[in-house]
Amino acid sequence: MSRARLLLIDDHTLFRTGLKLLLADSPSVASIIEAGSVMEAVQAHASQPVDILLLDIQMPGLNGIEGIKVLRRHFAAARIVIVSGTSHIDAIPADSRREIAGFLPKSADAVDIERAIASCLSGGTHFPADGNGYGPGAHGSAPGVAPAYEPSQLTPRQLEVLTQLSLGRSNKVIAYHLGLSENTVRVHVAAILDHLGVVSRVEAILEAQRRGLVQTHR
Repeated sequence: MSRARLLLIDDHTLFRTGLKLLLADSPSVASIIEAGSVMEAVQAHASQPVDILLLDIQMPGLNGIEGIKVLRRHFAAARIVIVSGTSHIDAIPADSRREIAGFLPKSADAVDIERAIASCLSGGTHFPADGNGYGPGAHGSAPGVAPAYEPSQLTPRQLEVLTQLSLGRSNKVIAYHLGLSENTVRVHVAAILDHLGVVSRVEAILEAQRRGLVQTHR
């Protein structure tokens, strides 16, 4: 059976360490290398053979979605699997979705991750059957994998804005990063505050972290 050479790209050291421990004895995995950002991955590992890239969707600087095309140039043979703790697959633009082979929630267990790796390594794909990023996958994903946070009624775009807020960015900077007008960002921020039942951006960030809607950045 073929074994995958994995490159894990995530800005959270604890998650990278945990996933490496989880897959340490996996018969589907030959080796795991890691990086804390897209640029670190390119600079440190572009010369190494990689079968599958496990890519966090939300990172400071060049995020996973923006980094897909960069990674594709440097790891042309690798299959890219997006890993997310907060976003739904619908948050990934259609043109970027065509470049990836799979999607996994960070709440996935070892069985589901191994199935995703095996499927992608054999040329298949691994996407959630229900399209929301947390349901059973189309290629044998383990049933009963629960989300790591309480369900949110925020739209994928609002979740993106919320993530930008958690990085301390202003409406102007958020508008630039997401390709939106400042007025549209203000509308999204107002909707986020209303949904979370808070009156300030700081309270929104704290409440979102409490619910697990955004990650606590170092």
